[in-house]
Amino acid sequence: MGTATDANAMLRILFSRLGTPYVGPPTAFSFNVPTRKASGVMSTEKAGGRVEKAVVQNVVYLGGMCARCEGMGSVSDFDLTALYDDSKSLANGALTVPGYSMDGWYGRLFEGMGLPMDKPIATFTKKQLETMLYAEPTKIKVEGINLTFEGIIPKIQKSMLSKDVEAMQPHVRRFVESAITFQACPECEGTRLSPEARSSRIQGKNIADLCEMQISDLAEWVREFDEPSVAPLLKGLRHLLDSFAEIGLGYLSLDRPAGTLSGGEAQRTKMIRHLGSSLTDVTYVFDEPTIGLHPHDIERMNQLLLQLRDKGNTVLVVEHKPETIAIADHVVDLGPGAGTAGGNVCFEGSVEGLRGATPSPAATSMTGPRSGNQPASRPASFRCVAPPRTTCRTWTSTFRSACSAW
Repeated sequence: MGTATDANAMLRILFSRLGTPYVGPPTAFSFNVPTRKASGVMSTEKAGGRVEKAVVQNVVYLGGMCARCEGMGSVSDFDLTALYDDSKSLANGALTVPGYSMDGWYGRLFEGMGLPMDKPIATFTKKQLETMLYAEPTKIKVEGINLTFEGIIPKIQKSMLSKDVEAMQPHVRRFVESAITFQACPECEGTRLSPEARSSRIQGKNIADLCEMQISDLAEWVREFDEPSVAPLLKGLRHLLDSFAEIGLGYLSLDRPAGTLSGGEAQRTKMIRHLGSSLTDVTYVFDEPTIGLHPHDIERMNQLLLQLRDKGNTVLVVEHKPETIAIADHVVDLGPGAGTAGGNVCFEGSVEGLRGATPSPAATSMTGPRSGNQPASRPASFRCVAPPRTTCRTWTSTFRSACSAW
C-alpha cells in the first residue's frame, strides 16, 4: 500500500531529514534496497568531459532491507518429511517434489554428484544428505555434457518461492502449502527493515510503527506534527492520507500487502495515487470503483472521479450505481439483456436523455424507486467523465458476468 501510493517514499524522506539518530539518505529506510559495500576505482564525470578517478576501500552504501528475509518480512521453513520419503531410495521415487523424476536428467545429476541411487535416504551419511538438500550450484560433467547440480531446497527457493503463490499451478501450490511454512522474520519482526532503519525515530516512533498504524490514525499524527523545514512534504503527505479517508479506505494501513486488497480497494488506491500525479491528457478506466462503498462514500468517490476529469484527463468507468452514472457527461447504454441478449446500443447521450429514454435496465434505474416485488435492475455502465472541450462517453454494458446474475 505505502509503495503503491508513494506514501512510503514521503515517509522515507521525512525520516532521512528528521529521524534521530541520523541513519542516512531515504534509501536507508527502503526495504527494497540492500546495504552494499564496494572497493575499487570510482570514476566521476566532470565539466568539460574530464573524468576524475578515485580509489575507494569498503565504502558502505546503506539500504533499509533486512538481511535475513531480504525485505520480504517473512522467512520460510521446510518440512523435510514433505520433500522425501526416507524409507525409499532415489531410484524408487523417494523425492515428492513436483518435477523431480529420476527417469530423466535429474537422476543422472544426482548420480553424477555421487549420491547412492539404490539406498534408502535414511541410510545416507550427513554429508550425502547435505549435498542432496543444500548443495550450492556445482558444475559437473554427466555423460560428456556439462551440467549444474543444485540442492533441492535452494532449487525450490528459486523456482517456486520466487513466484506469487496465487499464480502457481494447482499441484505446485498444494506442495508449497504442505511442505513450506512461512512465519514473520525473527530479526525484523515482519517489518522488512534493517536494525538501523528501525532505530531512527521521530516523536518516539520509527517508520515501521507509522506504517503499521491505521491510515486515519496516521493522518491525525501527521496533522499534529509541525516542522517548518519539511512543510511542503508534510502538506503533500497530509493530502495523500486524507484522500484515503475521503474515499473510504481510512481503515487500511500502509504496510498492507497490495495483493490482499479487494478489486474495489485496489482501484481506489490507484485513483489516490493518480490524483497526486502531474500527468494530464491521460485516459483512465475504472471497473466498478464503488464496490463495497456505503452510500455516503459514493459521493466522495464521485468527487475523486470529477477531480481526475478536471485535471485534463478522460475517465471511463464501468458502473452499476445510478448515483455515479448521474454525474456522467455522456452515456452509452448497451443491452437490453445480459450475455447473448445484450450488445445493442439502447441509448447514447446525456443523463437527462437517459432518464426519458425507452425503458432499459439503465434507464429504469435512473427514473426513481421500483414498485412491488419488481427485481432490482443492475446496469453495468462504462461512464466517461472527460475534461472540458473533450468528448466524453459512458457505456452501460450488460455483457459482463456480474450482470447476468441479475
